[in-house]
Amino acid sequence: MVNDYRFTHYCPQFENLKDKKSSVANEVHQDAPRAIDMHAYISKNSCRYKLLFMEAYSFKCAYCGTSTDIIPKEMYEIDHFIHEKSFPSKAQAGFVDNLVLACHTCNHNKRALSLPAEHQVLLHPDNEGIRGVFTRDENYYIITSDEYDKDPCVSSFYNQLGLGDETRRLDYLLMSMIGLQRNVTDDHDLYTALGQAIDKLRIKRNIT
Repeated sequence: MVNDYRFTHYCPQFENLKDKKSSVANEVHQDAPRAIDMHAYISKNSCRYKLLFMEAYSFKCAYCGTSTDIIPKEMYEIDHFIHEKSFPSKAQAGFVDNLVLACHTCNHNKRALSLPAEHQVLLHPDNEGIRGVFTRDENYYIITSDEYDKDPCVSSFYNQLGLGDETRRLDYLLMSMIGLQRNVTDDHDLYTALGQAIDKLRIKRNIT
């Protein structure tokens, strides 16, 4: 496994997120120079800004790592990492650094979760710190690392987002199998067998 619980060996990593997100904001400002609330523009499924924002995150949920190989693009949302209620106005909450790509499940589980300032830095999915907070065990479940296992804020974040749910494990396994299948196209039998296994795992994932 790689050193980030959200990625398989076949997943592109998050790189230069701050710069990529700033580029999306610049695209918005080219069309709407007075725009303040980036969320109002980037969150619309019908606009190209959302696609650009998703591309910055390699089409993966920043919290659990589920990719568009597993769920459709329309099921991804733009989350305010620090909730809107923490700001004097909705517009002020919509600055691009506060926006995160999230799958529907993570976004709706998280809701208005409040975190103290030090944990906002630690758990912001754009930052390096979260890689040391959560990991995968030998069965591919997302777990909390020993260093943060007793931290109540980390536990609240983990439990509210449902990071330990079976679906997170199945998504990781599916992404790994899909990535492997893309790399064995010259082996017809293995490619076909993987396809059959992926189809069965998708059914189990959707039932869970």
